Amino acid sequence: MKALKAMTLRGSLAIVAAALCLGTTAAVAQEIKAKFGTSLPDSHPQTLGARKFAELVDQKSKGRIKITVYSGAQLGSDQQMQAALRGGTQEFTAPSTATLANLVKEFGVFGLPFSFASEKQAYAVFDGEFGQSILAKLTEKDLIGLAYWENGFRHFTNSKRPIVKAEDLAGIKVRTMQNNLYIDLFAGLGANAIPMPVNELFTALETKAVDAQENPYTVVQAQKFYDVQKYLSTTGHAYDAQVLIASKKFWDKLSDADRALMKEASREATEFQRQASRDLNAKARAELAKAGMQINDVSDAERQRMREKLQPVIAKHQTAVGEDTAKAFFDAIAKAPK
Repeated sequence: MKALKAMTLRGSLAIVAAALCLGTTAAVAQEIKAKFGTSLPDSHPQTLGARKFAELVDQKSKGRIKITVYSGAQLGSDQQMQAALRGGTQEFTAPSTATLANLVKEFGVFGLPFSFASEKQAYAVFDGEFGQSILAKLTEKDLIGLAYWENGFRHFTNSKRPIVKAEDLAGIKVRTMQNNLYIDLFAGLGANAIPMPVNELFTALETKAVDAQENPYTVVQAQKFYDVQKYLSTTGHAYDAQVLIASKKFWDKLSDADRALMKEASREATEFQRQASRDLNAKARAELAKAGMQINDVSDAERQRMREKLQPVIAKHQTAVGEDTAKAFFDAIAKAPK
């Protein structure tokens, strides 16, 4: 009888041990690891937003989903990271809409010069029906669009002279994003546009391969362009948004609950990221002046002159993105609060 009880006890313990082992295996199987690559340094709102998103996902999944952020183009340029997401070897990134326009032409509409009057107006367009309809088009390219983040209004810096009027741009070699609209924009104002990734830009400015670049204050500061650029002119020629995107191959493997968790995290991270961008852009201007940059404010009248000079470029790229898309974009702007 004692032998029978001992056998029964051993059998029960074996069953419990097997169940615990299976439970541990299942728990391990549910753990998810992902990579989030950014093209800008740790101090920039793009990377601050990425880290906030990773933190929120970690909290909401109770530590089960771990996202590691690689800043400063450690995983490659924006275009290289987009390709990695499409191929399923990287999970997240947040490129400019201008870069995404090379995949989905409709994203090019957001870069049309002098379109937005304020960040508030831009948010209304991006978060509204029009912006979300463009975001949905990424699915066709094996990407999942989660949210629009802010880079900010782009301004012009150079090592030659202050830009007070459009004619001051004549002959200046300016680095642009790898996007036809930006190339045409500066060519239309008389500059020599040279496209290249942002991670190659400091060296190009330092060696005088290019004279100038255009970016929001936060990028100028984060990339230390003030060390190789003397003049900053507040052209505000375009509002630049970044897009939080995920690999569709990665996304399709997630449970519905995990997708919902990540969407919730993306909404919260977007509020944080945009606020960080506004705060840091305001702070960066003063710090750039302290660092020795000569800053001049371009008048509204001159900015309007620039827009008029760019009408052929605007018309060309409205056609490129589709007249219906362009009309819907400007209709959305007209309805948005300024």
